[in-house]
Amino acid sequence: MSEVMQTDKRRFLRHSLLLTASSAALLVLTGGARAEDTDHPTVWIELGGAFDQISRNTVGWVPPNLTDPITNASPRPFGSTPAIGYDFDAALTIQPQGSDWSFAASVRYGRAQHGPIHVHDQTYELGHNFLGKYALTTYAFLNATEKTSSTHAIIDFTAGKDVGLGSFRDGKSTLHFGVRVAQLTEKAEGDMTAFSTQHNKYAPSGKVVHEADAVMTRSYTGTGPVVSWDGAMPLIGDMGDGLTFDWGVNAAILFGRQKAQHHLHTKDARYYVYNAHTTLSETTTAPNRDRTVVVPNLGASASLSWRLPHGKVSFGYRADTFFGAIDGGLATSQKEMRAFYGPFASVAIGLGG
Repeated sequence: MSEVMQTDKRRFLRHSLLLTASSAALLVLTGGARAEDTDHPTVWIELGGAFDQISRNTVGWVPPNLTDPITNASPRPFGSTPAIGYDFDAALTIQPQGSDWSFAASVRYGRAQHGPIHVHDQTYELGHNFLGKYALTTYAFLNATEKTSSTHAIIDFTAGKDVGLGSFRDGKSTLHFGVRVAQLTEKAEGDMTAFSTQHNKYAPSGKVVHEADAVMTRSYTGTGPVVSWDGAMPLIGDMGDGLTFDWGVNAAILFGRQKAQHHLHTKDARYYVYNAHTTLSETTTAPNRDRTVVVPNLGASASLSWRLPHGKVSFGYRADTFFGAIDGGLATSQKEMRAFYGPFASVAIGLGG
């Protein structure tokens, strides 16, 4: 336990030093900016949001005690992740007057949830019992509930230099270098109760009840260098007042921890009259994995922006892909890609200048 606590403390210390150093650099650069040139705002604050579609390849779990004589349809496999979510993002950019350098800090947080989903299925037949009376002779049912959620957070600290657009004199192009921190988390929960098909559910011989529940968590946390290139070209008006086409690409290599923790439990029991019961079988498994992996990350965006001297409104489409970030396996490890892509909108306000 002490070793785990020490490891967590060292990891927290590294992240704290990174954030402190980056923040200090931004403060120094802000203080050093002179009002010698008032061509553009010194500070830009940008807020935005996005609608996400999420890739979700994972190995699902179907309870193994769903065997005959259950006559109900099986529940969908437990362990899938949500397919649709949303993002919020914010960025602070400092552009010192008289310099073609800029310095930025940005954060993007996304969340998705699916469920809880309830599935109910039952089968019954009416006929004549051994006394010749009309009665319920066959009965079976299945209840299942599933809930899944996921989050992702991306934090960037970058320094960028305006490299121009060659013959496109009215355009803008900036090359950025910096550090990216990313965290992806996923959680899936499910439970099931099913009765076996039997003759007369109130029979003294009793009924067999099949139960199962699962909790699956997967995560990745990594840090590494990031490089990005973004630009803009005027379509109507100019870069200071008009409509522009904006674009960007980014690439990063992240080094971090990939974790998968699964708790899977099944139980079969025979119930008799007067609430007496006997456990026929009960099994709990916990295939857990924790390892260090390297994750490549690629992204791109394209948008239309209406620009003003001290503001900007953008609408576009973007995507970010993390290759092999999530361990989507069950009994064995299986690297799976996670991609977040969809339309976005943002508003930026310029201060100073």
